[in-house]
Amino acid sequence: MENFGSRVFSVNDYREWAASGQLVLSPQFQRRVVWTDTARSYLMDTIIRGKPIPKIFLRQRIDLASGQSIREVVDGQQRLRTILAYVSDGLVIRRSHNQDYGGLYFSQLPEAVQLSILSYELSTDLLINVSDSEVLDIFGRLNSHAVVLNEQERINASHFGDFKRLADDLAHRNYAYWVANRIVREASIMRMQDVSLAADLLIAMCDGIQSKKQIRQYYALYEDEFPFDSHLLSDRFQATLASIDSLYPEGVRESEFRRVHLYYSLFTALYHMQFGLPHVPSPDVELDAVSHPAMRFRLEAVESIFDPDRTDSLTREESQFLNDSRRATTDAAVRERRTKFLVQLASGELDR
Repeated sequence: MENFGSRVFSVNDYREWAASGQLVLSPQFQRRVVWTDTARSYLMDTIIRGKPIPKIFLRQRIDLASGQSIREVVDGQQRLRTILAYVSDGLVIRRSHNQDYGGLYFSQLPEAVQLSILSYELSTDLLINVSDSEVLDIFGRLNSHAVVLNEQERINASHFGDFKRLADDLAHRNYAYWVANRIVREASIMRMQDVSLAADLLIAMCDGIQSKKQIRQYYALYEDEFPFDSHLLSDRFQATLASIDSLYPEGVRESEFRRVHLYYSLFTALYHMQFGLPHVPSPDVELDAVSHPAMRFRLEAVESIFDPDRTDSLTREESQFLNDSRRATTDAAVRERRTKFLVQLASGELDR
């Protein structure tokens, strides 16, 4: 006999079940993880924008004494607790998550918005009259087919602050750019490597060049409070991409700068010349003071550095750059040296 099925229920359905005692939020096999206020706000912002959230798993059984259907939450407890608290005026969305409705309780929202939230559909899998052991077996089978999360996916799954949202926004906004230039391939974007790159570059903009291994630490540091102007950072990020586009109107896909560690350094070098990186000495020449044709001509030298026929004729600085492009490429000290070299190369300082 079939003991499972997929359904769609509205937020209001769940609210009515909770009010009538037909929804059990804490069965014995549920995890006891408690979400932060930031995570709860992020979920409600997702719903208020009409975007999908992961499905809910319920075990449904009939209480023979009362004749009622009882629904126990197998997976999705924190999502449902958050939703039910929100529609009961138990929490608000952060203004940084939603400028229109942040800071307002559900009852203070326009009626049309309230109705939209109550009508929001939650994809639900029902496990009908199954035992605890069957529930555990089903989830064991589901998890056996799940893709193991990479580092960036694990980070994104556990952070919901303004830094995370800014990194996500910049990565997604520039999707076509990453792919067209082969900086991040489409398959890697599906595994959030574009978000990892955007976050890595944002960290340099906020606190200077760091090791890529520090990304998780900065997500945690900026989770509750992000002491920077997100709009300014976004504008400067896009301005730096525009500078690269101006230098390489045909794109960097055929150049060495398509390699993500070298692209990181090209970005930080041009950003530093235009806006200045924290904890990095000011460049001798600003970006606007160097003609684009001259800068592009000098940066072409990077291509020749990787020419195996030139190995014996490289300068000391070029040899160091080549070595730093092949070993420990994401370490802070190596990144700093590459950025410094590209600033000196682009500005003509190495010509003197």
